[in-house]
Amino acid sequence: MAKAKCEVKIKDFKWNRGGYAEVMNGGGVQGMLDQKADAAVASANASLPQKYGGDGYGAETIGGKLAKGRLIYAVSKHARASERRHNRLQAIFGGD
Repeated sequence: MAKAKCEVKIKDFKWNRGGYAEVMNGGGVQGMLDQKADAAVASANASLPQKYGGDGYGAETIGGKLAKGRLIYAVSKHARASERRHNRLQAIFGGD
């Protein structure tokens, strides 16, 4: 069976870090991140037994070197213990 080799060389390519940060911090991308984070928090809270009351998970905006991101975390003591046992956030995000 024949083997094919494909090579692509890009001369003088440099990342535009300022442009990347501008796009990632723009309203469209940040809105999408807010929607995804809110959906993940809602899903995790829905799967958590509510017999202890209150929200178990929360989300906040964090700043990186180039762009802002979202941090999803267990708020209550019960949610932290449950997260250690059931890995709800890992299941939501499809982690291995």
